[in-house]
Amino acid sequence: MKPVVVGHRGVAGHYPENTKSSVLAAIELGLQWIEVDVQPTKDDVLVVCHDHTINRCSNGKGRVDNHTLTELRQFDFGHWFDSQFQGESIMTLEELLVIAEQHNLSINIEVKLDSQDVTKVVQTLKDLLERSSLSKDAILLSSFNQDTMRELHLHCKGYKLGVLCESLTKKAWQLLADIDAFSCNLNARFTTQNDIKALQSAGYQVWCYTVNDPNMLLTLKGIDGVFSDFPERFLDLN
Repeated sequence: MKPVVVGHRGVAGHYPENTKSSVLAAIELGLQWIEVDVQPTKDDVLVVCHDHTINRCSNGKGRVDNHTLTELRQFDFGHWFDSQFQGESIMTLEELLVIAEQHNLSINIEVKLDSQDVTKVVQTLKDLLERSSLSKDAILLSSFNQDTMRELHLHCKGYKLGVLCESLTKKAWQLLADIDAFSCNLNARFTTQNDIKALQSAGYQVWCYTVNDPNMLLTLKGIDGVFSDFPERFLDLN
């Protein structure tokens, strides 16, 4: 069975990551799943952005949570990638959920937190998800931060949880069990065939990131999902 192909930050190989144009490109490709990163602004709005600063992916500077949404809207989040995307605005999670509803799109939401109030952010996320008409099956929540995962387990009942980790460790195994996880989302470079078999035997799906060369799947036989910046490379595989 072929793995689920997940558009990493939309279609990040061809479009500015985590933007509306990148998400719409994934929909145009016919993808069922995308992965995005979310974090709060200064005024507690969840926006779609990977880095904790906007330096790399916009013409602005500073931390996301040092700017209000209104301030972030003033910056260009597309031109850094290519001039044809000039004027691309930062996207809120609420806006993304509306797009997902309209196009029957499923989303892996990675919660990116470092110094923020985890419980407060998770509650904000919960409220947004509950207002959305997307089914719980269309959402996979994940984070590298174990405290965040435990809060998601506590507050976001019924949503699938994916433990994110670079490699399969004893701590990862413990967290998988503690939060009744759906999947273990592993760095493809450090994932072994034994890891895949052990996880699946224990009832967990295995999704691997970030795979841009289809030949890599030869060493990841049987995985359930694959994250890629170039998802089109995986759509026609037998």
